Formats: sequence, C-alpha cells, structure tokens
Amino acid sequence: MSGTATTAASEWQARAREKSGGASGSCSSRPAARTPPVAGLEGQFRIPRNGGATDGPRGGDGGRGDSEQPARQGSPDACPAACSLGWCAQAWTLRVVLLSVLIGALAALSYFTGQVDVASCAMSYSRPQYLEQTEFGQSWTRYSTKYKLFLYREGGFDRHMNPSRVPVLFIPGNAGSHKQVRSIASATSSAFVDFVGKNPDAAAERGQIGYDFFTMSLNEELTALHGYSILEQADFVNDAIRYILSLYPKSRARHAQAAGGATLALPTSVAIIGHSMGGVVARTAFTLPSYIAGSVQAIFTLSTPHNNPTASLECHVSDVYDRVNRFWRHGFRNGTLGDVSLVSLAGGSLDAMINSDYAYVGDIAPPRNALSVLSSGVNDVWLSVDHQSVLWCYQMARKFAAMIVQVLDARRPSQLLPLDERMDIMRRQLYSSIDDGFAASRPQIARTTATESYRYVHLAASTTLTLSPTDVAALLSASDVRPRKARAMHLLPLDGQAAGARPVLQLLYDPRLFTAHHDEVELAQFQPALLGCNRRASQGTPDAAPGVICETVPMPEVAKLPLRRRSDDRSAPVNSLHYLEAPLAVVERFEYLGLEIPADATAEGFLQAAVVDAPKQLEWSPGHRRLALPTTIRVPASGDALGMRTRIRLAVPENPLIVFRATITAQHSAPEAESQPPRFHPVVRQSDGRRFESKFWYDERVADIAIHGRGVYFSDESLAGAGEDGRAAGAQWDGLYIDIWADTAAVSGLDVTLRINWYSSLNRMVKRYDMALLALSFVWACLVMAHQLWTWNAGAAAESAADAGEPPVFPSCLSSIERLIRNGTLAAMLVAGLLTPVAQELVAWTMRDTWSPEVMLWWNNLFMGVRGSGWTLCLAPVLLVVISLGFVVLQALVLAAICKLVARMVVRSSRAASSADVAAASAECPKQQPADLLARALLATLAFVVLVSTLVPYQFAFLVIYMAQLITVVQTVSSAYLAAASGTRQRMHAAAALQSLANYQLGLLLFWTSGLPYCAPELLVWVRNLSVLWFEDAPADHNLANVAGYFALRLLASYRVVPRLSGRTAWLPRMLVYTVIGLSIAYAWLFGTRKPYVLYTVANAISALLVAVHVLDGPLRRIAAAGKRTPTPPSPDTASPTELPPASLSANNRSAQETARLASGTPKSQLDRKLR
Repeated sequence: MSGTATTAASEWQARAREKSGGASGSCSSRPAARTPPVAGLEGQFRIPRNGGATDGPRGGDGGRGDSEQPARQGSPDACPAACSLGWCAQAWTLRVVLLSVLIGALAALSYFTGQVDVASCAMSYSRPQYLEQTEFGQSWTRYSTKYKLFLYREGGFDRHMNPSRVPVLFIPGNAGSHKQVRSIASATSSAFVDFVGKNPDAAAERGQIGYDFFTMSLNEELTALHGYSILEQADFVNDAIRYILSLYPKSRARHAQAAGGATLALPTSVAIIGHSMGGVVARTAFTLPSYIAGSVQAIFTLSTPHNNPTASLECHVSDVYDRVNRFWRHGFRNGTLGDVSLVSLAGGSLDAMINSDYAYVGDIAPPRNALSVLSSGVNDVWLSVDHQSVLWCYQMARKFAAMIVQVLDARRPSQLLPLDERMDIMRRQLYSSIDDGFAASRPQIARTTATESYRYVHLAASTTLTLSPTDVAALLSASDVRPRKARAMHLLPLDGQAAGARPVLQLLYDPRLFTAHHDEVELAQFQPALLGCNRRASQGTPDAAPGVICETVPMPEVAKLPLRRRSDDRSAPVNSLHYLEAPLAVVERFEYLGLEIPADATAEGFLQAAVVDAPKQLEWSPGHRRLALPTTIRVPASGDALGMRTRIRLAVPENPLIVFRATITAQHSAPEAESQPPRFHPVVRQSDGRRFESKFWYDERVADIAIHGRGVYFSDESLAGAGEDGRAAGAQWDGLYIDIWADTAAVSGLDVTLRINWYSSLNRMVKRYDMALLALSFVWACLVMAHQLWTWNAGAAAESAADAGEPPVFPSCLSSIERLIRNGTLAAMLVAGLLTPVAQELVAWTMRDTWSPEVMLWWNNLFMGVRGSGWTLCLAPVLLVVISLGFVVLQALVLAAICKLVARMVVRSSRAASSADVAAASAECPKQQPADLLARALLATLAFVVLVSTLVPYQFAFLVIYMAQLITVVQTVSSAYLAAASGTRQRMHAAAALQSLANYQLGLLLFWTSGLPYCAPELLVWVRNLSVLWFEDAPADHNLANVAGYFALRLLASYRVVPRLSGRTAWLPRMLVYTVIGLSIAYAWLFGTRKPYVLYTVANAISALLVAVHVLDGPLRRIAAAGKRTPTPPSPDTASPTELPPASLSANNRSAQETARLASGTPKSQLDRKLR
C-alpha cells in the first residue's frame, strides 16, 4: 500500500512545495520525478533522514516520502553523506532480518533432518477381525451416535467370537483409529501361544488364559488440542468398561468348563492400553463420577504426554491436565490408587509428535506403582520409534506382548497378578540389570542338576584352560562315560586372580555359545549354568587324574548388549551379547568357575571372563563452556588396565536441549592387533540414575547423546521433596553415565572425544519450545502495534505534517519492525532473554529458605523454566527471540503480498471500465458510506449475536472476522490505487489518506494473526462433530465476550484509522493504552510459553481497548475544543469549524476530501484549511 499511496502523497506534497516556493530541510530543492501510480503495498523499509521522528512517509526531509529516495540519490544535487548513512542503516536492518529468517529456516530444517536416530523398525503383520458391539447403544451410553466399541479377533488364533478371557481395552490417541490395535493384539496372541507352550490346560490352572482385546472408535478426534473431547471420551470409557464387564458372567463359566474345570474368577477390572492421548483419557476416566471404583488396575501407555499437553492451544486441555495430575498425586497418597499400576513407554528422539520428556511419570506416581522407560533402552528393542510406529513396530510389539502375557492371572477378580509381583516382572522385562548394579539384582534360580550331572569331573593334563569354543571337546574329560551328546563345561581358574581390595568377576559372552539344536530344526538358547568348582581326588583310583566337584552359585541377572554389524539389516531383530558382573565374594571359596555348555552346542560365538579390580568410575565435569570445543577423555587412566566395562560419569546439568557428540577411538594393544578385527566393536551405552532413558550404540564410532526426562518445567512433587514413601528420592539427577564395553584382547585403551552437536540441539529446542515461538511472536506483534500507535499519536509529527500541507500517515508494519530493530528494542529483548533465566535462578537460590514450595514452583515455572543451568539455559530464549522476529516479518510480508496481488487484480479489472464510470462510482460511494455502514453494522451485529449464541463457536466467528478484515484491506488498497491514478490534487490527497487506513488495517490483521492457532483446534473438532451429526459443544464455545473486541474493532476500522490521542486531554487514555499493551507483553513473556492460549484473550482485550479509543474520540475532542474557546481574528489561512468547503470544489473533490477526512481521522476544519 505504502508504495502507491506514498508516491501519490509525495507528488501532491511536491506540488504544494512548488506552489509555496521551496522545501525546507531537504538535500535538494528539485522536486522528485513522478513515479508510476501503482506501486508496492508496503514498499521498502523507510529510513527517516536528518533525525526524523516518525516512521511514516515523511521523515526529517521536509515531507518527502521514501519513494523519492531513488530519484534523490541519482540526482547531482543529492547529499552523499546522508544518503549513504541511510542506506547503511537499511542494509544493517535487512541483515538482521535475513539472519533471523535464516536461523528460523535452519531450525525448521533441523526439525526434519536433525534427528540423531535412524528409523529401524520391522513391519508387523496381522489378520484382523473387528466385531462391532451393536448392543452397546443408547441404553448404555449417550455417545452411541458418536463413538463405537469393537471386539478384536485375530485370524488363526481366536476361534470363539464371544469374549471369555481377560478383558483389555485399547484407547487410540489424537486422530487415532480403532484399527491401530491390530499389531499389539496379534503379537499378544502369538506371544501367549509361545508362553503357555503345549499344555494350555496347565496354564489355565495358573490363570493364564489369554486376552480379549476391545478397541474404541473415537471419531478420530483431536484430543491433544481439545479438552472437552478428553472429558467426553473418558466418560465413554467408563460406559464401555461397565458394558465389557457385563459380558463375562456367562462366557467365563463356559470357558472354565472348556479348560478342564479351572477355577476362574469373574473379572471386576479391565486393563487399558492407551496410545498417545488415549493414555490421558484413561487417567481422566478415574476423575469422573461415572468411574466404577476398582474397574481399572493396570494402565499401559505408549507415547503418552502425561505431564504437560503437547500443544497448549486451548484452556480446557490445560485445565484437564492440572486436575487429572493433581487427582493422581493425591490418589497415591491417600491410598485410593494404591493397587493401580502405570507403565509409560515412549519412542524417544524419533517421536516428532510429542516431547518424550512428557512421558515421564516419576512426578505423578511412586516407583512402587509406576515405571517409565524409552524404547531405546528396552531389551531386544534398542531403538527409537516415532509416534505411530510405536504401535506397529515389530520389535516393540513383540516385547510389549511378551511382557503383558506374564502378568495375567484370571484366578483373581482383578485378572492380574498382585501389584508388587507384576511390577517386578515388568521391571525385569523393561529395565536392564546394569542399572541395578548387578550384584544387587535378583539372583538366578538354583539349578539342582549341576552336581548330579558332574559328580566327578577330571581335569585335562594341562591346568591352563582356554575359553575358546573350538576347544570344548578337549577341555574336560569325565571319569564316567557320558553319552555322545552330553553337556560340557568351561572352567575358569580363580586362584591368584584377586589382586585388588574389591575384586570383581566380569563375564561377557555370545549367547550362540550356549545355543543347542533341538529335533534338528529348532535352536534353543539357554542361560549358562554358573558353577563353583573345587579340586577333589578320585575315590578308589589313586593313579587317576584329579577331578573337580561343582555346585551352583547364585549369580546376578544377565544384562543384554546389542550386537550388530554395519552390514546387518537394520530392520531385522538385533543379536545380543550377554554380560554379567559380580563381586568375587560370591565364588571366593571355589578354585574354578564352571560354565555349562549344552549338548549339541553350535560351537559359535565367544566368551571372555576376567577377575579384575572393581571398575573405576571416571568423574568428568567438563562444563558446557569446555564442551563448546572438542574435549578428549583418555580411558583408562595412566597405569591402569582396560576392563571389559568402563564407566564415565559426566557431571552435566539436566538440560534436555543439548546433544553431546561422543567420538570413540580404540587404541590397539599391539601392532598386529590392528590387522585382526576384534570379536566385537565397542558398545556404548548412555544412562542416568532415573532409569528412564538408556540407549546403546554398537559398531559405530560416533554417538549422539541426548537427555530426556522431566522436561524443563517442575511439578509440585519435584519441589516438595521426598514424601513418606520416598518416591522423589529416585528422581534426583546425578549426571550422565557413559558405559563402554570393548574387546580387551584387541583394545588396550579408548579415546573419547566430546563436543556439543549444535545442529541436533537446535532440533530439540524447536521440539520443546514450539509454544514459546507463538508467545514471542505475540510479543513482537504487540511491540509493532505499540510503535505504530506511538508514532501515530506523536503530536509534533502530526502538527509538522499539517504545517507541511500533507495528511499524517499511519506507519506500516514493516516500517515499525524496522524501527524496532534500529531503536534498540531487539537488543533489549535479547538482553531480557539472557537475564530472565539467570534472574530466576539467582532469586530462587536466594529465597530457597524463605519461600514456600508453592511459591518456588510458581517462580521456577515462569518464562521457559529453569531445568538445567549454565549459559546454555540462556541460549534458547535468545535464539527464539531472533527466530520469532523472522517469523513475524514473514507474516507481514505474506499478508502484504496477498493484499497487493489481489488489489492489483481488482485495479486491472476496474481499468477495463471507462474513466468516467470509475470517477462516478468513486464519487457516489462516499456519499452513501455513513448509511451503508450503519445498516451493515446493525445486520452484522445481529447475525453475530444470534449465530455465536446458538449455532457456531466463537472461534468460527473470529475466522470470519479475520477474513473480512483481509477483504477490507484489499478494498482499501484497491481504492488507493484507483484514487492515485486520477492525478488530481484532491484525489492524490485521498490516496494518501487511504494509504494510512490500509496501514492501520494491515497492522490489525498482523496483530490478529497470532490468534489463529488458538481457534484451529475447536474449528476442526466442530467440523468433525458435524460430520457425525453431533451438535453438543462446550458452553464456553458460545461466549460472545471472547470475540466482541475483534468484532467491534473490525467494524470501526473498516472506514477510519484509530483517532490520535494527542494533547493534554488525551494523556490518560494514551497512557492506559500503552500500559495495557506493556502489561500484555510482560504477561506473554513470562507466562505465554506454558499457557499461550491466554494470549487470544489478551489480544481481544487490546482490541476492545482500541474500540474504546474510537468511541471516546468525540467526547475528547469536545473537551479539547471547550478549552480553546478564546476568540481569534479570522485570517485567510484559517477556517472556522463550521465553515463549508469552498464552492469551487466539485462534488468529486468534496467526495475525495470527505474520504480523506474519515480515513485519517482529521477534523473537517483542519482538512479544509490544508486544502485551501
């Protein structure tokens, strides 16, 4: 708009200056050459010259607009110094904007390409059958027309169509389908058959009868964005549970008879599997009055954001989260949820839909009832999965199915094992014994066959026994004649190996060594029987060689390590190494450690064993400042020998934004070892003390190490300290652990080089602070609006414009952004981003003994949270401030381009008509404007009140208002183009006034753009509900006040710029406007990241305040006029307020004059004075 209108105004100003005889303060007295009337909408950034105070089309150059600058620079009379300074300032501003856009584009690119993991899931297959429960109708639930319930049956496994086993209910997530249950249900059917083996009747006696999977069709609703849908689905879940439990009295009796009369209890509870928001729906069901106490005792969630909503675009979502989390925390304290288990599995870095930090439930439930783990640390999975593949990933579905089939017990009414027993099983399935410290873990079950099978075992001639599997046949000889396919043993001598004060036994082997053929077809793997053996002379045969007698010893659980070569198929199941570590005190009374080899062993794989000193934990406190550059850690320390396992503890803060890159370089023990490949490449494992996240890297030299956990915001549990049950004690951050396993036969040392992976860190910042981008964009929009109003209200600028004979022009969005960059506002926001987290930490540390936990919680959760420390805490706010600036600039450019393009199309179509028709149409339109505006306003208001109160949600009304404002801007720009094309002085004046109106309307459009994301969820849900003929909405969706400010301001802004608040009488409303905008900026800065949905209401309040400014304009002008009633003698250059326009002006000129007066907000008398 500003290009055309500024050109028109500047030409009119140049003619006025020629008539008055000169132009003051300009570099050259030559008038600018006339430019084409149709120019760009916003033009380029305006650079005020010679200390100009405004950002409008005139600066300090006597009134010439920016459209004259190219002509000035090309003229011989131009001022080189002033013009070069202006272009330097403009180039600096453009560099800042381009840098902001570039960083934003790089952040968006890192979001899609900066993943530190590779998708390696194998596809799972099923034969699904979905049986709709037609009897589950209106007599059971009022949602029967909206939601459906199905019974899943797997082809080939499930022969009976009626449910009779243990009921399980699957709840899909955001926009999920009931068919997503098929992979887990199919894998569970297969796992159950493998679990019970060939004797299902005996399994039925133990209560192991399998699962009946029910699944829900929830209309693919966007529950992540709509809190009312969460409540409706949770209510439907309670209705479905009541219906499911009613199906079993008859069918369970028939199943017991078919299973040989097994004693099976009637189910009183249903296990729930929830994907994504389905887990939140399941937990919400506990809080509703329709919940049946004890009807749910186990919840398994997959990629569920438990702690915080993924996108806080709607207030009801945050309210539901607060209420549900508060209920669950109190429920475990008062015992109402004492028997409920909560298991949370998340996908990790590959999950781009939710932040896996939110899947951590350690702040919601105690360790006795809950566990959280990422898929990258689960045995036999060992990979990250994305949000959808967590359901169909073959490795994940197989492991999940193997876990849940072990916890069922149909002999109990709960249909599950007792809480402690089932939680112990699930921990062994999901956690690694490495985190238990090996020796503290549960020992093996004793095997009584060892001493019976090896009563007297004679040693070979040599007591130096190797552990190579090729020597198994010659390793031992028995006094008794064994069968041809008998078992054998490895013997590891223990004498003289305990050199240190705390000797430790380390054992690492390939499980293929303990793999045997069965029936010449199948392969079966066994845990090795660990035996303690002592020498014993043979009885009755003194000449015979001495033998050993062995007995079983309790040993820790074996930990699995992934083993994969680079050439292996990444989607195939991962092979594994087995590792255990135990204090030598377990076998100190024995001379040998024996390992049983099964019959028909495959003679593949390897085994390494050693008795060494207790592994030393290397403490390393690098700090982020040192990690900014590569830092190398040498393992082992000087003088020590490399053990099978080496642990490095990085004392880094719990900062989820930083990705550390570790490069491992192996040092070979001998030159010839380099030519011989090791048995396995170093295996690297990342973990921490919370047991939530662990991750392996195998056959790779580079490992990108990142942290997931509790997120950047605190909960009341994490600040209140450990309760009576001590549940918070295990959640303390103790640094990052890096465990490295290496082939000690080929590797003598390791060099670990650490640095920060900035590109992947940028990706994690975008995933965790996406809501902060919306909040900071709103801050920029408020700053732009405040600067526009400040410039518009500047009294000196308005009077200077009036004296120069030109109308004041409302500044454009881009010119205000450019001025905010140059006047230090950007620098102030960067400094605020640096200092706000530092001030939070300093104040919290100072007041740690004074403030209550509630106050401390509120303080620490301001802004972007304080989880972590160091200078990296300030990095995210600074980057987000820069990115949000580029985001707002792009919004302004896109809106301006749209309006310009459509307006030019309108102008070209209008030029097809004759110039007389155009002049007549434009002359008639303003005369009908007041009556038309009144009629349109009344009709629009009536339709607005009726529709929003009854049929449509207010979010739809806001979308209509936004589109109407966009159309209004296009109409205004088109009118300015047509007015500038006439060439007359009055029409050029009208074009300048229309430019001011277009700038104001476009500024409002940019300001309102920040409210669009908060309306999208409700609109999508509303359209989805209409498709199934569901017309029940949340009561708050029909609140007229939520859109009244936008509606009223659009009506007023369609024909008039906001009145200038200048003079003494307007200081109070002027200060009120600036104060409200300033408080809005402060609120968005401190609270907008956690609760961005409030910003929609804040923008509505600011719009209502501008409406009040429009309404109060008349009274304020009358008060100002009453204070200036001293009579003054008339002069040729003045006109009284009641003076009519000159008679020489034509109707067309009076029409242009009236249009300019209405658009610019200039009093009629002042406009007549300038025209004369």
